[in-house]
Amino acid sequence: MTDITELESRLSAALDRIGQGLDRIENSPRDGGGDAAGLGAELDAQQQANAELEDRLKALRDEQDNRLAAFEARIEAQNAQMADLDGQLQSLRRSNAELREVAGELRDAMAAELADPSLIDRAMAAELDALRAERDAEVAELDAVLSELKPLVEERD
Repeated sequence: MTDITELESRLSAALDRIGQGLDRIENSPRDGGGDAAGLGAELDAQQQANAELEDRLKALRDEQDNRLAAFEARIEAQNAQMADLDGQLQSLRRSNAELREVAGELRDAMAAELADPSLIDRAMAAELDALRAERDAEVAELDAVLSELKPLVEERD
């Protein structure tokens, strides 16, 4: 951002010098003397410098816009990953709650010596669902960590 400010001030100074040169040309005698030719050359040089500064300013602004777009895309990707991770964690919480409920019912049935095969099947299914949800949450969490580490690794190469 300081480069842009510096370029803008340099551009403004160049325009001021061009204006002063034009004033000198307008106020100088019109006899076609060498002074007018020198001022014309100086004016051309200042206009060339001005064009170069404008080009550099445009390039810096384009670079800044590109960086901003890249940061916005990265933030959007991180938000999507966090939403995915949150969904996986919610699923894990639901599965664990169901597992606790079924395990409690199974304990009660075992304490009453009423072994119910459907209750055992439900407990096993709940446990499998909880394990799958936990694995999915871990995968989503690892994806988020890896996406943060990837730019750092690419910078080192």
